[in-house]
Amino acid sequence: MIKKFLILPVLVCALARVVQAQSAPESLPTPPPLPQFTPLPMPSIPAEPSPSATPLPDGTMPLPVPAMPTPPPLPDQLPVEGMVPPPVPAQSPEALSTSPETPTLKASEQEAMKKKMARTDFYRQLDELIAKQHNPKVPDLTIYQAIETGLKKNPEILAAVQRLSVTSGQFISVRSQLLPQVVVTSDYGYTSRDVDLVNFGGANVNDQAWDIDIGFKQLIYDGGEVVSGMRAALALETSAYYELRAIIDRVIREVKTNFFEVVLNRALIIANQQSVDLLTEQLKDQQNRYEAGTVPRFNVLQAEVALANAKPPLIQAQNAYRISMFKLVRLLGMDYPTGAPSEVPFNIVGKLDYAPRTFNPDDSIRTAVSRNPALKAQRQLILSEAANITKQISGYLPKIQARATQTNESDLLTTNLGDLVSGWFIGVSGSWAVWDGLLTYGNVKTAKARMQEAKINYDNGVREVILEVQQAISNLLEAQETVDSQEASVVQGVEALRLAQERLDAGAGTQLDVLNQQTSLLQSQTFLLQAYYSYIIGLAEYDRTLSLDTRFQDIFDDPLTGPQAKRFRILNDPERPQAKLPRVYRKHDPVKAVLAPSPTPAPSKKAASAGR
Repeated sequence: MIKKFLILPVLVCALARVVQAQSAPESLPTPPPLPQFTPLPMPSIPAEPSPSATPLPDGTMPLPVPAMPTPPPLPDQLPVEGMVPPPVPAQSPEALSTSPETPTLKASEQEAMKKKMARTDFYRQLDELIAKQHNPKVPDLTIYQAIETGLKKNPEILAAVQRLSVTSGQFISVRSQLLPQVVVTSDYGYTSRDVDLVNFGGANVNDQAWDIDIGFKQLIYDGGEVVSGMRAALALETSAYYELRAIIDRVIREVKTNFFEVVLNRALIIANQQSVDLLTEQLKDQQNRYEAGTVPRFNVLQAEVALANAKPPLIQAQNAYRISMFKLVRLLGMDYPTGAPSEVPFNIVGKLDYAPRTFNPDDSIRTAVSRNPALKAQRQLILSEAANITKQISGYLPKIQARATQTNESDLLTTNLGDLVSGWFIGVSGSWAVWDGLLTYGNVKTAKARMQEAKINYDNGVREVILEVQQAISNLLEAQETVDSQEASVVQGVEALRLAQERLDAGAGTQLDVLNQQTSLLQSQTFLLQAYYSYIIGLAEYDRTLSLDTRFQDIFDDPLTGPQAKRFRILNDPERPQAKLPRVYRKHDPVKAVLAPSPTPAPSKKAASAGR
């Protein structure tokens, strides 16, 4: 046993002497060869000798054992932690132009981007889908035709027109109390002769009687009740007209939103369909590679999951497209064809056109406050409530009315029915509620509270319009920045796809790289389409807030004809100054503060003295 334990140190010493002999100078004698033997397996030794290493018998330190190279991973194995990945092949850098962009290049960036997007067959497939969905039995519908149809047939607009007619009728009813009234009454009766003989002592009288009275009435004084009622009714009629205008602006915004929602959903169908097609090709590519043994089964499963996840968005886009079409039919007030209640009665014609604008927040707020019809309607409501206060105060005052009646009746003392007795009655009647149990006091208090409530709502309405303008501009800026970023992403995606295709053609890339770049490009295009839609909807909301679509006389008939129509056309003039508020509120009119010019700083005393 002792001899076996001594073999290992002897072998180590012999091996060290052989190494020293090989590294010694040529002048040293060559030692005799050692006997051949098979070395035993040795444990792993650290790369650097430890300070506590044991020296060899001849006094030298043992040499470090070199590290064993790590074998490269097999092509069908996944990389294991600690293994060195294969080296990446070197790529030659691309020559980049250092010249600045010219104005022509910047001006043609939009057109170049559209041409590059067309290389992915997006617009070609979109045109094919439009042609496939085109129904030759129904007419085409553009955005302008949709707005015109909505103004003429939208149920909400038609109902608002009828409400305007109601208020116009109320004004006429109140005004009628100031005009003289003529009332004709008539009566005819027959009385039994037995009753006649008893009443008139057996005299020969007529058993038939008739009378015709013509009465005239004219209001002389009522404490201003009718005049104030007319003012209140006129303000309500004007308010109803401005409410109609506000509804028209909102319907135009909704038509634009719904119309371009159809256009967006139709484009998203193509985007999601192309994504499904590309992921299907990617799955086939991974399956072929798996069968060839170059990729693991995990790659195939990953491609199958990606394809399965891409199908629900396509189904959702198709459903959203159908629903948006049905909603647009209802919004425009159109009917479905007879016998085909599910056939949409039009073909949508249009695309997501992007036309950016520049905005000045201060000017936009001033325009909105001066033109917004909802604010004008609230302002008229304040005037109506103020007139109603005067109307209720008239309850403290007397009422005087003149009457005149011309009477024509048959003579009861003769047997001839044609004998006539006629005459006039002229008089003046009046009334004065000396004590009404505080009825008038309660009515006045209620009217004042309503006017104060209307003023509070009006002030808040001004702040609401300012908020809407600020939100609209902020949303437009967000959409514009998103469009700029997504346009750059699309251009970069097209360039990346070109490079991937060239690498594949040169044998330095794979088909999977091309498919991945195509998928990424489609995602960028989808985000860009949604950014276009957001900007278009933001413009529609901006136009509604500033009432830029209220000049509708060319395509929308005024709800009334005659002198009223001319008055409404005057009210529709955006440059027309607004009606003055009641005297108690004129100093605190919020519109004046908004429309006031920006204050210029007063010159300092030093500047004034320098000017002298």
